[in-house]
Amino acid sequence: MPRPPEIYVFDAFGTLFDVHAAVRQNAEAIGEKATWLSELWRAKQLEYTWFYAGRGTYMPFRGITRDSLLYALDALQLTHDLALPLLESYQRLEPFPEVAECLRTLKARGARLAILSNADPDMLDDLIEAAQFRDFIEYLITVAVAGTFKPAPNVYALAVEVFAMPASDMTFVSSNRWDVAGAKASGFQTVWVNRGGTPDEYLDYAADQIFKDIVPLTHSRKRV
Repeated sequence: MPRPPEIYVFDAFGTLFDVHAAVRQNAEAIGEKATWLSELWRAKQLEYTWFYAGRGTYMPFRGITRDSLLYALDALQLTHDLALPLLESYQRLEPFPEVAECLRTLKARGARLAILSNADPDMLDDLIEAAQFRDFIEYLITVAVAGTFKPAPNVYALAVEVFAMPASDMTFVSSNRWDVAGAKASGFQTVWVNRGGTPDEYLDYAADQIFKDIVPLTHSRKRV
């Protein structure tokens, strides 16, 4: 009897796509504050999602991305003229170097792949199209359906609904430790892609595996 296919549910930002690529692509125009801008923009972007999730309200991720950028520009005393090219670059974030080949390998061996993201549907669609990942990803799942953001439990439940499989039969993969904790609390097998080598946390919701990139997913068909 054939084994059931592996199911991997990936986070997008920071896991498959480099969230700092937009600033890097515009670094010359930004100048010496580029690194600070990128870090603050990302931190505020996440903070805004947690605020809206905590309040039980929803704002499209595109608006959150814009507002968090404008805050970061103001905080660093940078001109708003930078906003348009930065936001345009955010629509074409570069995937990490290993991602395309890893997704191709997983798909070729019969794994079912999905992305579960805070992004708006059209925003995620644009990213996938620009990266040419369309042939690898079976489902693009966005929080817009739930009307809230990760780590709200009903966001992770979207993957359970789409695949019609228990969370325990799927592996959730994210570079965001809080996201991994949210998926773990929802019953998923979990992989933390610790790209930055940061300390572990949320130890009561430990990741099942910790990797520095997604390459180890392709090394064995054994469930994590």
